[in-house]
Amino acid sequence: MSEAEFGAYLDLLYGTAVEPADWEPTIARFADLIGGAKAWMPSLNLYSGGGQGVIARLEQTAQDSYFQYYYATNPFVPIGGATLTEPWPLNIATDEDLMSKAQFTALEYYNDFLLPQDIHSFVTIRLARRGGVQSTLNITRPPHKEQFGDSDLEIARRLHPHLIRAFNITRKLSAVRRENDELATVFERSTHGLFLLDTDGRVRRANDVGERLAGEPEGLRVADQRLTARNLTEARRLHALIATAGANDPGRRCGGSMALATPGRRSPLSITVAPIRGEHLAVGDTGPSILVCVTDLEAGVRLPEQKLRDLFGLTAAETRLALAMFEGLTQREAAERFSLSLNTVHVQLARVFEKTGVKRQAELMRLMMRAAGLEVG
Repeated sequence: MSEAEFGAYLDLLYGTAVEPADWEPTIARFADLIGGAKAWMPSLNLYSGGGQGVIARLEQTAQDSYFQYYYATNPFVPIGGATLTEPWPLNIATDEDLMSKAQFTALEYYNDFLLPQDIHSFVTIRLARRGGVQSTLNITRPPHKEQFGDSDLEIARRLHPHLIRAFNITRKLSAVRRENDELATVFERSTHGLFLLDTDGRVRRANDVGERLAGEPEGLRVADQRLTARNLTEARRLHALIATAGANDPGRRCGGSMALATPGRRSPLSITVAPIRGEHLAVGDTGPSILVCVTDLEAGVRLPEQKLRDLFGLTAAETRLALAMFEGLTQREAAERFSLSLNTVHVQLARVFEKTGVKRQAELMRLMMRAAGLEVG
């Protein structure tokens, strides 16, 4: 392998580290560099035998059949917790390093799984083992080709540390992306108005509730991409909270809260400003971020009926009554709304108390507020 080929492959490899969809052509190119034919980069669960993998020049059905059955016939990856206690150095080994060719070709794994795929020899490059999951890169050759030789393995060893590093970058970035996707879902579905800001108060992102609150004629607004208040005095207070939460000095960086009164509301908007540490940011963000949470204390709180039924095992009638109590109806008013006798309401409410583990209506309201995601003292 020339220096130009080596450099070109490193460019490809580290580009793939941050773009996981490109692993297939990257491992195919690695196979070409060491004279291989097919490539498989699986992550195998050592407890169950299941897993997932990236394949190049292999049929998806082959990988599926491995995870469905042939993992149990593979002597090179024994399944079970005892395996995890054994040393597992990140090395490179061929099938002949692990077993004689005569033994190898006598295996069910060879004859029923590998040979039908035109695989007669392989080299395994170990990449990582973490949490019971073992990851490797496997390059194969067909029966008409010789075993991997010293020159092939020398190329593999030269690239091995870079493969490990690129694989770990992909793994870490994938975890961050999954976390970001999950956080984004929570962000968008929140019943509170949420704003993600930079340290200058510029809005990076706002959920639907936040955009609605900022679009009202009173209270908050977004001006020149910055979150502010329409009242000058309140704006200064909000800017001060944002500045403190986004301070460059970690020792000064802290959150705070304020009430934002508006003429059209009896209750103020409750605003909480909090710094977000850098390790929770998406890749590419610079500096600290700030989360602003705005709660409209007068907005109706919606508690899904199905959630109550799932949490406490309430019947449809019991759930309907509990929600009516949550809305502030008295037992008599609930009886009138649902055309029930007051005695029936008493009986249903007693069942609600029993199933939720409370003894009084006030306790039920507090429990339902927690279920709705509201803070209660």
